[in-house]
Amino acid sequence: MTHDGMSSLQIAKQLRKVVSERTVRRWQHMYRSTDTIDLKTPAGRPRIIRTKSLIRKKGTIGRIIHEDLHLHAYRVIIEPNLNDEHKQRRVSFTYWVRKFLRKKDREKILFTDEKYFELGGIFNRQNDRVYAPSRYYADEHKGTKPTAKFPKKLMVWLAASKNGLSLPIIFEPGETLTHENYIEIVLPHALSESQRLLGDNFIYQQDNATPHKHKDSIAWIKKNFPRFIDEKKWPPNSPDLNVFDYYVWDAIDHNMHWDKVKSYDSLIDEIKKGISRVPKNDLLRSVQNWSSRIFSILKTKGAYIK
Repeated sequence: MTHDGMSSLQIAKQLRKVVSERTVRRWQHMYRSTDTIDLKTPAGRPRIIRTKSLIRKKGTIGRIIHEDLHLHAYRVIIEPNLNDEHKQRRVSFTYWVRKFLRKKDREKILFTDEKYFELGGIFNRQNDRVYAPSRYYADEHKGTKPTAKFPKKLMVWLAASKNGLSLPIIFEPGETLTHENYIEIVLPHALSESQRLLGDNFIYQQDNATPHKHKDSIAWIKKNFPRFIDEKKWPPNSPDLNVFDYYVWDAIDHNMHWDKVKSYDSLIDEIKKGISRVPKNDLLRSVQNWSSRIFSILKTKGAYIK
């Protein structure tokens, strides 16, 4: 309405005068200055609300946003910076999948990935809010999140298929993935889990992490795995094509009881429980959705798939 040249009085009337012209005038000034509007909580008794999801405020501002302005809140999505070469590699990979992997072949893929789990749990700066009448009251009700300069964390390797998740490999605190422990520990475990979940004729998937594409790692894979997607085919900078990045890790995170995590032992226990709580039907749908995500790349000309 401001862009259309309406005055503060006209806008206040349009909003059925649920806010004053003075408030609208203040909003217009903020909008022209910063392209944003700071919507203060309506006056009333102090409310302290802690949430990790979208807040639908029960008050004047919420009514204006949802009923009058018909606006909705959307999270800012972080996407990898894909250059033209990355996009071309993604398109080429799609053509390769379409030519060489039939539907029954795609159902035989074992997806793999590694992730760090921190002792401090999940913290989403965008969504984790405390609503209170002042900063003092917010701080009194968990409005601060202490963080360590060097957080304690554990690396976890996991595999996923249409038939379920593998048993995890949980590394020792401070241990990272190298091509040596990838060959000695991870790949033999991946082989046995692949056979358990998918039988002997599976297709092994890994991203382009340095330990994965080391010549000794590739030599072990070629010798022991029936089929795999090598680093020349799998497109770089493409987490949207891995079922872990678009479903599994988030599902595990949100099925863990982070309030119980106090030590490495309790973190390991909750990681295992979080893995066991991932719904099998949702996992199956996510794996089946991989094909449609792959072929969507042709429509987007290699762009990131949301």
